[in-house]
Amino acid sequence: MKIKGAAHEYTVVEGVKDSVMDIVLSAKQLRFKTDEDTDRSQRIAQKFKGIGIYTSKNLTLPDGLVCLNEDQYLFEITDSTVELYIEFRVEKGYGYYSMEYLRAREEKAEETDTNLLLIDNDFSCVTQCSYEVEEVIEDFIGNMKDKLTVTVSGISPQLSPKDVLAFAGEVLASYAKLFVFPESFVDKSVLVDHMDIQDTLDNAVSGETTIKTQPIEILGLSERTRNALLKNNILFVEDLEKKKRSELISMRGVGKKAVDEIEDALNSIGKGLIA
Repeated sequence: MKIKGAAHEYTVVEGVKDSVMDIVLSAKQLRFKTDEDTDRSQRIAQKFKGIGIYTSKNLTLPDGLVCLNEDQYLFEITDSTVELYIEFRVEKGYGYYSMEYLRAREEKAEETDTNLLLIDNDFSCVTQCSYEVEEVIEDFIGNMKDKLTVTVSGISPQLSPKDVLAFAGEVLASYAKLFVFPESFVDKSVLVDHMDIQDTLDNAVSGETTIKTQPIEILGLSERTRNALLKNNILFVEDLEKKKRSELISMRGVGKKAVDEIEDALNSIGKGLIA
């Protein structure tokens, strides 16, 4: 930021109760939300006149820029004749910008601002985050599932927990892509998409008329074989007992080797496929 008449942080502006250092520290708390197509850096010139306390509500912002701090204190003017001119430079960013980084960046810039008051800061809008994992019974059979509860506290109700988690998910996804190599082979048939699992469970619940008590997990099948069965709506041992060997082989992702494994597992508990 730049304050007219303030050459550095230790300047005192006549008619203003707060020192320049205090104003900088107050401005350090500000967080903004911008539209996706907004420029990465914006300059906002402000003029303040009149006795009184000024907060973030007194900022006049351009379209597409919203201050998330609802009532952040900035400074107090005590002299009615004083006009305080401040220019803010608002930037998009991620992580933390140290004073060393900011100074080095300014030195490299073609045009260096005079009397620029650098503010080291981070871009986080989250004040607290916690999570809890709880086991809950999913159905009358006794199947269990994990329930994840994430509690997020932000600096403003304008930033919902869903927004925070969505951003965090995008960050994690972008990091994970660093480990995706085009020349590497990954057998995606062993992977199960969470939507496939949900569709399978929904279909099983809506179309089932008999009680099934033995999930296929009790067979101790390999992960690849188990996932292939899940993708084909086979969730219980009772489903397997209704299948012929030829039916299983014709299913997507289930080959002869997998069927041999299934037969051995069924035989070990005294069951088998239809002859």
